[in-house]
Amino acid sequence: MSDLEEDLLALAGGDDYEPDQGDDDEIEVSTSKRKSNYDEDEDEDEDDDQVLSKRRKLEEDNESDDYAPEDIEEDELINPYPLEGKYKNEEDRYLLESMDEIKKEGILYERSQEMERYNEKKYLKERMKRDRMMKNQQLKKPELPSKPTRSSGRSKTSTKADVRNDKLNELKKQREQANRRKTRRSKDDYEEESDVDELPDEDDEEMVTDESDYDDGIVTWGGKSKIPSRRSREPSTLEDINKLRVGRTVLAKYCFHPKFFDLLIDTFGRINLGIDKKTKKPLYRMVKIINIELKPERAYRIANNSNKTDLYIWVSQNRNQKKLFPINIFSDSPISKDEFERYLKELSKTNERIDYKEDVEERFENIKEFFEKGLSDQDINEMIERKRKIQQQKGDYKIYEAVKLNAQLNDEYKIFKQQGNLIEAKKTLDKLKEIEQVLKKYQIKNSNSKQLDVMTKVNQRNRKLNNEIIRKAEIKSHSIDSKDLDNGGDPFSRLKTTTRMFYQDLIDEQNKKAMKDLNIQEEINKKAKQEKIIAKSTYRDLGEMDKLIKTIEFDIELVL
Repeated sequence: MSDLEEDLLALAGGDDYEPDQGDDDEIEVSTSKRKSNYDEDEDEDEDDDQVLSKRRKLEEDNESDDYAPEDIEEDELINPYPLEGKYKNEEDRYLLESMDEIKKEGILYERSQEMERYNEKKYLKERMKRDRMMKNQQLKKPELPSKPTRSSGRSKTSTKADVRNDKLNELKKQREQANRRKTRRSKDDYEEESDVDELPDEDDEEMVTDESDYDDGIVTWGGKSKIPSRRSREPSTLEDINKLRVGRTVLAKYCFHPKFFDLLIDTFGRINLGIDKKTKKPLYRMVKIINIELKPERAYRIANNSNKTDLYIWVSQNRNQKKLFPINIFSDSPISKDEFERYLKELSKTNERIDYKEDVEERFENIKEFFEKGLSDQDINEMIERKRKIQQQKGDYKIYEAVKLNAQLNDEYKIFKQQGNLIEAKKTLDKLKEIEQVLKKYQIKNSNSKQLDVMTKVNQRNRKLNNEIIRKAEIKSHSIDSKDLDNGGDPFSRLKTTTRMFYQDLIDEQNKKAMKDLNIQEEINKKAKQEKIIAKSTYRDLGEMDKLIKTIEFDIELVL
């Protein structure tokens, strides 16, 4: 047996032995077995080498793909409304604010839809990038480097035994590397399967839709963790409470919006309780909104607004202090430090604590999202319908609404009467009576306005008559003055007077004119008195002459 065959037999796991020279048959059988085992080992090594070469080729291709430029350049997304997610710029905001409310709300709704589409595109783009990065990281897992063999710098003389040992060591190293690659491959496959199992589902992924992130061009991502995160126990501060405060203006604007009521609960407000007797200043308190109540029978008019609302709000300072208030007493000013500390003292009386900071911020984000979403057409229609119902319940119909409803109820009354439905006919008849009373009120108002119109016409006529009398008197006085000038001497002759006498004459002339004006005014007053007497005279009325005749005493002598 040659040295090479002994080495192969040792690698195949056979026992080391030295066969005798006479055992030729056993040597031939054993060599044939060793050849077959050697062939099988070579086949396995070739298969392993082929798999490893393919794997290295794939990794090199992936590395080259990472450094190669992308074939398709994705278009950069541009935020259509960078200013608060609703406006293009300050000029656009000014134009929208100057529009009608209905038209403005329609435009804002369309822009909110565009922003939703923009955010969805941005979300998909970032998600594709993230998936691509995860795939590249999985393909780039580094392989464990093989342990370096220890080398010696001493020169050795190569003998036949050394060559055999070198070949044997090389074969052992190759077998160890092949076994190591097999174990690593199985380990990598197991890790890939576990990574796939641990990846979150698409339904579980959520995007943190923060308005400031979109404005800055940054998108933050989040997913529902399988392990619930511990909620923060940090109490909220005055700044946090002022973020969640609602005032009279906001309440008046959204008091007819049905979806606003749910968001209003667990917010805070500042109410006015009158005047402090000691300081003579307005008294305010910080309260928490705990419930909403609608009372159509107690509708009231909103301050600085022509509309009426039936919204009443339950507020509290602790679990024992609860009261119902209208929205008119809510203040738009921020909560002060003294009011905040007083609210904390009231909570401590019942062993309560103020809301946690995390809960306050979560509610603030919900309200902020509601305000930025805007009003849809359906929301506007619901608000108008609710406002109309409140006005009808209080009998505050407008003239065109009353006329339209009167015609509609008349038609319904005729239909119910033809059908023989007496109950519905009676109900519509009662409604008709209410509408007729409303129409009568409008008629009375119109008649009063007509009387006022008559009085204004009389005043205009008297004013014209007075102006005419004054004008005639002025013309008459002017003609008298002109006659006096004509009776004098030469109008072109030089007037010889002294300065003192000139001023005296001027004063006399002014006195004369004042006397004339006084006389003219007396004549005007006399004429006005005569006209009043004539207007009050009753001799033209029927029966007045008979009364006058009765007052005359006649002396009649009767001769028999």
